[in-house]
Amino acid sequence: MLIELFLSILVISLVSLIGVFTLGINIKKLEGWLELMVAFAVGALLGDVFIHLLPELAEQEFSIEISLTILAGMLVFFILEKVVKWHHCHDLEHKEVCHTFTYMSLFGDALHNAIDGVIMAGAFLSGNVLGYSTAIAVFLHEVPQEIGDFGILLKGGFTKKRALIFNFLTSLTAFAGAIFTIVFSTVVAGITPFFVAFAAGSFIYIAGTDLFPELHKEHTAKKGFKQIIFIILGIVVMMFLLLLE
Repeated sequence: MLIELFLSILVISLVSLIGVFTLGINIKKLEGWLELMVAFAVGALLGDVFIHLLPELAEQEFSIEISLTILAGMLVFFILEKVVKWHHCHDLEHKEVCHTFTYMSLFGDALHNAIDGVIMAGAFLSGNVLGYSTAIAVFLHEVPQEIGDFGILLKGGFTKKRALIFNFLTSLTAFAGAIFTIVFSTVVAGITPFFVAFAAGSFIYIAGTDLFPELHKEHTAKKGFKQIIFIILGIVVMMFLLLLE
């Protein structure tokens, strides 16, 4: 279980270097590609919640504590986003250097990745299939996010090399989150379902408040149809993982 978990985190951490591959891509093409990736991530995140995470919890006693933990997962990500946005510097829009926001963004990204590590470790503690499905959902969400984070660092005055290094270093906090979860689970018996519930809440929040609004920015029927197709594809991937059980 540990090997699979840490390999999954390593692969997802390497996604932080994806920004370098976007530098030579036409902006319009990149935006179209990201839109489909976001739609695919929506399907994967919600598919993981309703096909893997919640059924896993349903096999055990679905208590009020589990429900509150799902809500806690949503609330934690809401607070995390608020902390980052409170320090948003609008001078970035005028291409001025804003180190306060840039470093606050790095802090927020590091914390986010640490929580991803907690989520994946909790899932792997419940079984490899649940772990893989959750890791795939996290991976698909991280691709567009890391490209956006890379862009923020560049706008904040970082060189391309420095932005890549810092983006990668913040991604490594996922290992800290995973290690914390594993150690904590050995000390507190019966804590694993709560990590699974926390993951479900966080995925619902990310899909509902971060990703769906992005998809609603496009109003044409053609693009809407493509979005629906990719959302369904994301769900199908999660369904396919059931065959591994």
